[in-house]
Amino acid sequence: MKIKNNTIDIIAFSSSLICAVHCAAIPVVLSFSSLSSLHFLENPYIEWTFVSLGLVFVLLSLLPSYKKVHHHTKPLLFASIGFLFIALGRLNLTELFEIVNTVVGASFVSWAHYSNWKLLNTEDCRKHQS
Repeated sequence: MKIKNNTIDIIAFSSSLICAVHCAAIPVVLSFSSLSSLHFLENPYIEWTFVSLGLVFVLLSLLPSYKKVHHHTKPLLFASIGFLFIALGRLNLTELFEIVNTVVGASFVSWAHYSNWKLLNTEDCRKHQS
C-alpha cells in the first residue's frame, strides 16, 4: 500500500503542479510574438486531460489512503476545494478569472497529494514504531 500510494501521490503532485505552471505560464508565453505558434498548448483537450488525470489520481490515491490508512479528511478537502476552483475557472468569465482560478485549483490539488503523502509516511512510521 505504501509504495503504490506514495508513487501515485508523487506523480499526482507533479502533474497538478505542472498543470498550475502550464495554466499560469501559457498566456505569458503566447504573448511573445515569436512564440505565437505555440497556441496548440492552449488546447481545451490538453486542459481536460489534466483535469481528468487529476480526478483519476484522486480516486486512485486519496480515497483509498483515507479509507484504509490515515482517515484524515484534509487531503480530500484540499482536493475538493481545488476542483471547485478549477470548475469556477471553466466558467470562462474572463481570461484572468480562468487563469487565477485554475492555477489556485491545481495548487490545492497538488497540496492535497502532498498532504496525503505526508500522512502516509507518518502512518507508516507509527506502524514501524509499534
